[in-house]
Formats: sequence, structure tokens, C-alpha cells
Amino acid sequence: MRLPRSGVPLLMFAAALLVVLSGCASSGAASVTVTSSMAVPASPPGTPDPPSASEPPVAPKITATTRPTAASTSRKPANPPTTAKVDPLTGGKPSANPVIAAKIDNTAAGFGVQFGTAAADIVYVEQVEGGLTRLIAVYHSALPAEVGPIRSVRSTDTELLPSYGKPGLAFSGGAGGPLEMLAATDIANLSADTSGSAYWRSSSGDGTHNLHVDVQKLAAESGLPAPTGPGFQFSADDARLRSAPAVGSVQVTMVLGRTSFAFADGRYRVSSKYGDYVDRSGGAVVADNVVVQRVTDEPDGTVDTNGQPSLLSHTVGTGEVTLYRDGKALKGSWKRDNAGAPTAFVDASGKPLLFKPGKTWVLLAPANAEISTG
Repeated sequence: MRLPRSGVPLLMFAAALLVVLSGCASSGAASVTVTSSMAVPASPPGTPDPPSASEPPVAPKITATTRPTAASTSRKPANPPTTAKVDPLTGGKPSANPVIAAKIDNTAAGFGVQFGTAAADIVYVEQVEGGLTRLIAVYHSALPAEVGPIRSVRSTDTELLPSYGKPGLAFSGGAGGPLEMLAATDIANLSADTSGSAYWRSSSGDGTHNLHVDVQKLAAESGLPAPTGPGFQFSADDARLRSAPAVGSVQVTMVLGRTSFAFADGRYRVSSKYGDYVDRSGGAVVADNVVVQRVTDEPDGTVDTNGQPSLLSHTVGTGEVTLYRDGKALKGSWKRDNAGAPTAFVDASGKPLLFKPGKTWVLLAPANAEISTG
């Protein structure tokens, strides 16, 4: 810009320039004032009214994102230690498969016609109602083409399974309360109602105990991500085993449900009061780790046709735990802060209990469960 040489024009030019700058400043101040005066509502529109006292409570939304990651809680060291990467469910070679959990019948009627139990990486034994138990079979490293007989969802599933990130759940129906609790989680509903093409009625079992599912198909169609881990830490050996008491057999009785483990040839053979578990698809049902996890249970507001209350076994909280591996018993405690977090299993000094790489059975044992060893 060329400036005028004479004094008067120069003064006139400066005055004009001052007016322009003042106008720009006023315009900016007005913009800030409007922005800062926008009202923020106290609560988002559409917030539901609290449930009445006569209505059963609905669980709050549970997401795996509530678990803080190492990157968000601490700065990475300049030279982080190198560790062998293993699968969070088995301690073996990592698998990119998602987690698909399946509800499998565990009563006398369904016991002899179970399919796919030997292929599960982790099996939970949960109590339901009337003293009965049910299996939650967790599939990841292997995805069998036939699993069954498939049964209904329970409230315990909705608190337990979010530790795997975003797993899928194969089940057949359920009461209103557990279904509402499931819908409030990040667990993918892969039931017969939503993924019917993967289910069929088998010639094995009666009409209540013959619904089967193709887990391979569920995994292929679900688009679920690879899982997070339930909190297990693995090692092929543990120095604490040398001084741990030898235990050749473990039996856990939950009222009418009894599960037994006999150690032989480096693994545990699994049986119930009906006999040895047998996978009709082939293969013995065995475990490398047996976890007896003491939990607190309470009625969840659902009752069956006989008036028996359905029970919620809490896996968020803390309690005693015993890990059986290699024919030895390691005692400690478990702790889980929220449903999106893994479970920490530690000994009396706070050091992690180390699982043997392989398959794991977990008994969610309430206070009235009887545990005997031999």
C-alpha cells in the first residue's frame, strides 16, 4: 500500500484506518457474547422417568469402554519390556476370532446330548433357579459348526460377559428382565430370534433340548471385533506350585448341580453327577485350569413357572478364589471393579495367579456351594 506524502491527507488516512479497525473489534466482541450466552439444558431431552417401585430395576448400560487403557492412565516407558504375545483366553497362539458365548443346557435331559463342549476355551458353570445349573461355553480359538442344546439367557450373563469386550451371545429366548439387561450391554444378541438361519432343531434330544447353532456362521455374520481378555495371566510354570498342596480331585456342588474334576495325565477330566461330560461332536471334555470363584448371588426379580426365583451371581466385586492346575491348589482372591473390566486373580501377597495355557473351567460358586477335594 502506498501512503500519502502530505500531512493532512496522512491524518485523514489514519483516522479512516482507526474506524475500520474499531468496527472489526466490535464485530468480534459481539460474536463472543452470543456464543457464551447459549443455554445448556440441565438434562438431555427424552430422559426417561425413574422406574416405579413395582417395576424390576433395569441394569445401567455396561460398556467395555469403561475400562481404562494403559495409554490413558500412564505414560509409556521409553523402553517398554518385551513380552511374548499370547491369546488372552488360552495363553496360546493369538487368534483374531471374535468371542461367541453359548448357553448350553446342563440338566439331566440335556446332559447326554451336548454338542461342542470340548471345543470351548472357557466354560462357566452358573446357577439358575431351583438349584439347577447351566453352562456358558466361550468359543474363540475354535468355532465349532454345531453347539447345543441352546437355552435361554440369564442375568448373570449380562454382568459376566462384557469383560470380553464386545462378544456375541447365542441363546434361545429369556424372561423380560434378563432380556432388558442384555439390551443395555454391548453384548451382541445372536439369539435364535435375531440369527435364526444359524439355528436348527436336531434329532438329538426332545423339543426343549434339541436347539443347535452353528457358531462358525454366527462369527462370520456378526462382524464382531477380536476380544479383550477376562483377566487371566498365563505361564507354563509357577514356582509356587512346588510348595502348593497336591489335589487330585475337586468336586463343587451347587444344590442340585454337581461338577467334578479328576486330575490325570496333566489335565482334568470333567464330569457331573450324571457321568463324564461327553461331546457328541467328538473328544473328551477336559480342562487345564479349574477355577472355583466364590460369588454373591441374589434373586434378580424373575421367577420360573414353579415360583422359583432366578439368581444373579455377581462377578463384579471381590471374593475368595482357588486355582487348580497341574494337580495343585493355589489360593487367593479375585477382584473386578466394573462389568467392562477384567478380573484380577491374585495370591495373598497380591501377585497374579498364573493360569496354565489351555482350557479353563470356572465355577461361579455361591456361599451355599459345597466344595470338597481329594
